[in-house]
Amino acid sequence: MLIYDPFNQGERDQYWRLADKSSVASCTHAHNMMGKQLELNGEFFGMWRAWDGIRALDYLLARPEVDPTHVGLTGNSGGGTLTTWLWPIEQRITMAAPSCFVTTFLANLENELPADAEQYPPGVIGAGLKMADFLIARAPDPVLLLGQTYDFFDRRGLREAYDDVARFYEILGAPATNRDLFIGPQGHGFSHHNQEAMVQVFAHHAELPNPTKVRRPPQLGSATLNATPAGNTIAAGATPIYELIAKRAAELAAKRKKLAAPALKKCLAKLLALPPRHDGAPHYRALRSARAAGYTYARYAVETEANIRAILHKRLRDLHPHTLDVEREIHLYLPHIASADDRALCTDHIEDRAPLYALDVRGLGESRPETEGFFHPYSMDYMFHGHALLLGESYLGRRVYDLLRTIDLLVDQGARKVQLYGRGQGALLALCAGLLHPATGHITLQNAPLSFAEWTCAPLVSWPAANFPRGVLHHFDLPDLYRALGRRLSLIEPWGPEMQPLRRRDLNRAFAATGLSAARLRS
Repeated sequence: MLIYDPFNQGERDQYWRLADKSSVASCTHAHNMMGKQLELNGEFFGMWRAWDGIRALDYLLARPEVDPTHVGLTGNSGGGTLTTWLWPIEQRITMAAPSCFVTTFLANLENELPADAEQYPPGVIGAGLKMADFLIARAPDPVLLLGQTYDFFDRRGLREAYDDVARFYEILGAPATNRDLFIGPQGHGFSHHNQEAMVQVFAHHAELPNPTKVRRPPQLGSATLNATPAGNTIAAGATPIYELIAKRAAELAAKRKKLAAPALKKCLAKLLALPPRHDGAPHYRALRSARAAGYTYARYAVETEANIRAILHKRLRDLHPHTLDVEREIHLYLPHIASADDRALCTDHIEDRAPLYALDVRGLGESRPETEGFFHPYSMDYMFHGHALLLGESYLGRRVYDLLRTIDLLVDQGARKVQLYGRGQGALLALCAGLLHPATGHITLQNAPLSFAEWTCAPLVSWPAANFPRGVLHHFDLPDLYRALGRRLSLIEPWGPEMQPLRRRDLNRAFAATGLSAARLRS
């Protein structure tokens, strides 16, 4: 038997050198940190995990005592995930038993269950695949699906997946013993019930007698189990994953060709997977107004696409909140999280009598599915981003689309020039729309990141996963977009990877690294 540690588990703590590891104290929180950084390079953390398994199998089969004709693969939770991903791609494995992972992607979404970064393989739903298809790919080879009665991975989805697998095995005429389902009586975990079911199936297919059941296995300490002197691979000289990610980002930067403005805009739209914007303005609803800080704010629900509404706010000087009357030149603000939170900041940059609008795109502001825990590694925002990856789409792109369609509406209602202001996450939205919509004027970005490459060079990045466009560093980085805006761009107090203002020394270094001029910086 061979058991190996996954990334940031056991002896493979990738952040061993760091003084503060609180944001990656949980192994799965660390997985999500690595996963979003890898997305910038167009990679998938599950691929790295699968490669671990392939190389572990190489070692196992090099052992003289191993029978290469009977190789079983099993694991629970993350191990069940890797069993599912490895099974169709590694023909040397002859039987598999994933535990406490297999269900349906739809069940996870309907149950509001976010998954780990390695459990969101990009584009699989868009390609028409289900979890069961990863198991069906090896039909009629022996497979056992394991679950638990009280697992958070829905047992109904597990049974549905098994029914799909069983049907394919029947069509192929496979023996009934080549596929089976076992659901243990407990919650999430590889309980002895599931272990015994797995061992019994593996023993049958390896033509071995049923082994003796062991209720209390011996407990082995680190002195016996550790494969490294200090119990850590980084301490033993291994390279942490964030340095490998940064190295790959640098390689991509060295190979990138500079794109002219038209090609850059086309590439940006494709990267964001923007749907076409049809002729005409979107429908809007006039909602009830709100009163704050001495102003009345009209509110409008802009139907940017089917069943999606961005919430547009307008600061009023009169008392007519039930109509949308748009001035020729307007100022549109994109907040970091919510327009209501940023109202004071809006007025810092936009004079009192100027036409001021603010927009909450999907998942932000009034459409936030949760008011607490927005930045948690398993927030609803993270889950929506993950499901966009599964669909082969971009959650960031859909937010940009909300903004573009809202500008379409404002132009239809009389605007000729839309000055954009964005803060934090809103800065990325304003940046993209400023390049893609011809009606935009000056673009003022506060607390914007200076580069995506900077996020690959930091061990820990606080920005939410939705802001990490998949594969962007193959094509361009943020400084390329900033330069394309030319004199239309102003930057105010950029933020670093921790979503905190950069110190002057770090700011000068960051501007030098990106090739931008600090003259763009406004106080």
